[in-house]
Amino acid sequence: MKFKSLIYPIAACLLFMVSACLPEEHSLGEATYVSDDLVHDIAYKVTVDGNTVTLQSLIEGAVALWETPQGRSQSSTMKIDLPFAGTYEVTFGILTDAGPVYGAPYSFEVTENDFGMLSDEIWSNLAGGVESSRKWIPMNANYGIGRCTGPVMYMSPDDVKNDGSGMKDLLFGSDNWTPNWDPGFQDWLIPASDPYMDSYMTFGLSATDGCTAEVFRNDANGGTLMKGKFVLNVSNPKQPLLTFENCYSLHNASFDSVCENYTMNLNIIECTPYLLQIATMRTNSEGPWWLVWNFISAEAAADPSILPKEESGLLTTIPVAEPEYEDLATDLFTISGSGAYYQATATTYLMNGDAPYDWMWWNEATGAWESNGFDSVDDYSANWTPAFTGADDFEMTLATTSKAGEYSCTVGAVTTTFTVEGNKMVFADEVTLLSASNDYTTVEVKGTEFTVMKVSADDAVVVLGVPAGTDATGTVNKYLCANLTIKPISSESGPVALVVDNSVISPYFETNNNAYQYRFDLYNPWGGTPMIDITKAKLKKNQKMVIKFKVEGLEWNEGVTTTKLAISDNLIVNCWGADVFAHATAIDVSTSATEHTIELVNNTGATANFEGTSCISVCLLAEDVVGPVDADGAIDASQVTTEVLSVEIHTIQ
Repeated sequence: MKFKSLIYPIAACLLFMVSACLPEEHSLGEATYVSDDLVHDIAYKVTVDGNTVTLQSLIEGAVALWETPQGRSQSSTMKIDLPFAGTYEVTFGILTDAGPVYGAPYSFEVTENDFGMLSDEIWSNLAGGVESSRKWIPMNANYGIGRCTGPVMYMSPDDVKNDGSGMKDLLFGSDNWTPNWDPGFQDWLIPASDPYMDSYMTFGLSATDGCTAEVFRNDANGGTLMKGKFVLNVSNPKQPLLTFENCYSLHNASFDSVCENYTMNLNIIECTPYLLQIATMRTNSEGPWWLVWNFISAEAAADPSILPKEESGLLTTIPVAEPEYEDLATDLFTISGSGAYYQATATTYLMNGDAPYDWMWWNEATGAWESNGFDSVDDYSANWTPAFTGADDFEMTLATTSKAGEYSCTVGAVTTTFTVEGNKMVFADEVTLLSASNDYTTVEVKGTEFTVMKVSADDAVVVLGVPAGTDATGTVNKYLCANLTIKPISSESGPVALVVDNSVISPYFETNNNAYQYRFDLYNPWGGTPMIDITKAKLKKNQKMVIKFKVEGLEWNEGVTTTKLAISDNLIVNCWGADVFAHATAIDVSTSATEHTIELVNNTGATANFEGTSCISVCLLAEDVVGPVDADGAIDASQVTTEVLSVEIHTIQ
């Protein structure tokens, strides 16, 4: 946004009344357009009618590019409402086949204020009304409003109502969204002592200064005071958008790199005279997620009695329910085998090397325990998730004793006893399950008492947690958990067999990277019907995929007794054609054999999560294949019979 010699320097606060969507069909303008061609009354027209301004492109067949006092648009014709008098600028451009071209800014004047355009109550809620202002501070306590007990919350972009409906459209109003997690105050996130809690934003509406924004962000360096403008776009009342000029929306310093955008078209998802909630999208390596920033008006924080009692209706929550077990002691010693369960007198727990720890918290909206869902060592690279390297050496052995209700436990060099009390394992001595550190934080799962958050013989999983947070009533609503696996009975362990659909197998000959090969795809994202469910093809470290198949009908040059067999994939081998046959995973096979076995070993040190963009193909070097041939003498794959006998995932002992 630019302003020239403003009569009232107030430009940026305004209602954007038009859609900014690309047309479904358009052609590019000619590449010969230059900036001097894009002038008013020739390339475009600006018409001022009171406080409503119409912008119209006069160039047909090209995408218009507008920069207006209320942001950018690509509509050929649009209207904007400007409630405040002043001199404003627009810049017009078009998209050509050589890229965008813009003309010089064009100035126009609005001579009078029209405060009738501020009729939406969000204006007075946010800024207190014309010739007034409102100060907002980070939510510093649980006031019973906004489903929040602290300054920030987390919300899934794929289910903003957090009810399983899959609603992705984030709309204004607390009835239209529900957070997945309200962390309150956490030492590793935003502690109550964070300097950020002494920050503020003040929004004002002035007949002479327009929409003002004063933002003070306190941090460890003493803080920064910014004075700028704000734009409030309520062209769609269901999705009001907030933009800042020469300042930004409040967030604490540790979140600077979490979201790329704290200034442009931010979603206001609730705004009352006492509650303001702004959503920004997380854009770092942790993936897209809505962060909801919670603010309370300074007057409400100073006098909470002004908060309406009915606001508590926003807090339809389900109290924390601890995991319950009919007989936890029995569950802890139950091991699942092929078609049967075994009640052991001793069992050993190992550490999940790919996801050794995680946090679980109580979702008050759904009444369920949820977690981050970590499943890869790549998840343990953030400042708050230090990597744990001791998983391979971890063993926790439990055994019954001669004393009823007492059990022994050995973890590393510590041997102690424990009892089972409700959903907890209570130890006679302190036990450390894991400790991980980096330059920023230390994560430890240790103590004399562990809550069993999950135990499943079917999944061979045990999750043990220590308290990591409480709700407003002091009830533990968050646990830091160690993810353990139940060591299988060796005689009962076996491979995981993937279902193979041979009815869709479609082998072919091709030349790929200077290698002529006979190939079939178990999964190819670029074509063909999948033979396997790729989401089941998850290889943990030290696991391998074993593929057995039969091929009949190939004819070889006389004297050729061996050829190369290989797997092409884009996670482990990650090469193709001649390179894959030279790879260490390629093997020699007899040309006279009809059945073959090839292995894909995951030695990457992390879980290989095959997904929709992955590829798994079996490749047989066919440089010496001479038949069968079709009527034209070309080698014909349709005359070769191929069948996949099995695809199994084995754990390397």
